[in-house]
Amino acid sequence: MNDVIDEKEVTELARRYGSLEQRHYVLEMGERTFAHWQEMYKDRRGEVALFILRPSGHVILHTKDFYPEGIYRVPTGGIERGEDVVTAVHREAREETGLTVAIERCLGVLEYEFRYQGEMLPFVSYVFLLRENGGQLCPQDEGERITSLREVPLTELETVAQNLRAIEADWRDWGHYRAIAHSFAAEVLGIGQVGINDKQSQYIDRGR
Repeated sequence: MNDVIDEKEVTELARRYGSLEQRHYVLEMGERTFAHWQEMYKDRRGEVALFILRPSGHVILHTKDFYPEGIYRVPTGGIERGEDVVTAVHREAREETGLTVAIERCLGVLEYEFRYQGEMLPFVSYVFLLRENGGQLCPQDEGERITSLREVPLTELETVAQNLRAIEADWRDWGHYRAIAHSFAAEVLGIGQVGINDKQSQYIDRGR
């Protein structure tokens, strides 16, 4: 779609990290959200979505100081123009969590059409399952405004998606978009749904 996907790169990802799924989504958005993505698209050709497994087998979520209260999601980060996807994975993992990671699988490539009143903007998310292999869990890029990290069982991914889809008002479009990668990963990994249980979850607050 447009120039956001390099098919040779996708083929190489599948060769190195296993067969991957490609999905296509059309998302109607309000003016505010669409304008936000137009601005972000200027210096990036897509993003990586990072499902990072800790030694416990739990996956890392984060929240930021401007998110709706109580909302967590997996880290994501932009792929800079001229940057390959794998380089972006390692750079963003380090910036957002302080960890070095090993790639377990590339789960899929999610192509989006963001639409608003006849305008269309293409975007893409490369979804990765990663495993922590070093570093200390602490965000490195203060510009990301990450205030808390949380680790939860993979079985909670669909619950995370439901929480994102339930956001209303100005954050509604963003929540629906962000929910997709979580539901997709849960589906591809064959994970059932359970409710959030604080005894299973760990919260790591950074006080920022």
